[in-house]
Amino acid sequence: MVGPTLLLSSFSDEPVYNVKAVCQRTGITAATLRAWERRYGLPTPNRTPNGYRLYSERDVAILFWLIQQTENGMSIGQAVNQLTNMLVSGIDPTVRVPETQMPAAPSGPRSPESISRDLANAMTTLDERYADQLYNEAAALYTLETTLIHVLRGAVHLIAAQRARGEVPITVERFAVNYARQRLLHMIQTTPSALRAKNPVVTIGFPSEQNEIDLLIIGLLLRRAGWSVVHLGNDLEPSMVHAALNGMNASVILYYTDLPANALKLADFNIPMDSQGKPIWCVCGGRALQDVPTLQEQIPFEYLGTELRSIFSAIVNYLEARVSAVKVRPSAQRKAAQ
Repeated sequence: MVGPTLLLSSFSDEPVYNVKAVCQRTGITAATLRAWERRYGLPTPNRTPNGYRLYSERDVAILFWLIQQTENGMSIGQAVNQLTNMLVSGIDPTVRVPETQMPAAPSGPRSPESISRDLANAMTTLDERYADQLYNEAAALYTLETTLIHVLRGAVHLIAAQRARGEVPITVERFAVNYARQRLLHMIQTTPSALRAKNPVVTIGFPSEQNEIDLLIIGLLLRRAGWSVVHLGNDLEPSMVHAALNGMNASVILYYTDLPANALKLADFNIPMDSQGKPIWCVCGGRALQDVPTLQEQIPFEYLGTELRSIFSAIVNYLEARVSAVKVRPSAQRKAAQ
């Protein structure tokens, strides 16, 4: 879809995009980008202290201009010469920018919230290809946590809010949830098995709730950090699996609920024991205990709140302390023997 034609000088020259982001936006490969820079001197990225290339909106616009000339029949060498001559002669070239690639504000790359809104719009039209492009743009610009929580999850929440207001049909909401779920499951499946601890973190939701995306994000972040995760999903009532958790040797059990009625069911649960008879650390996340704070006194599990980053950090801190204790114990025993 073709957007407006803009003067090259109207684009910011602040270096903000890495190679991956530029390739995602323009469609050219990293090898082609390096070849054009080496042979023709265009574009001319800045370098970080570590030697990484950083490109500006103007660099991206130059690439769009060169691509358009080659599509019109020019060789890349001819296109570069024409652009160079125009710039030397004081002529400001015009660039036709695709609507989906409109330039960011001069202050820097698009915010995660901006990309998330566009991702929600792509989901509204069931445009999986554009959704992939937007997710990849975010992944090239931001950390995995930010991309998952603020972009992917944020887009699903925007769609859910639109659905609640009757602005989109249920088919759109299901597409958004399934798109996010499939992407997360693929990333989980392609993440190597954890090596830092053999006892897994077990994540459990409720079948009546639409928050499995949150559990999958927490699980993926833990796996990427090197921890083992067993996701029991939202298909079974937690009461059906609770008894089976005894002797499972889980390191942490995370229950996740947004509905107070479901959270109340946890009040009858006992803290499971591992195979050595030690209590397993059980925690609860989600909005339910935030919406009804009195429930926190009735449930025998520690409440970690609603922020996915905070839940992830709390679990990682516990796991790291657990591993450190195991490492210290043998040396302490040797000293006692001496």
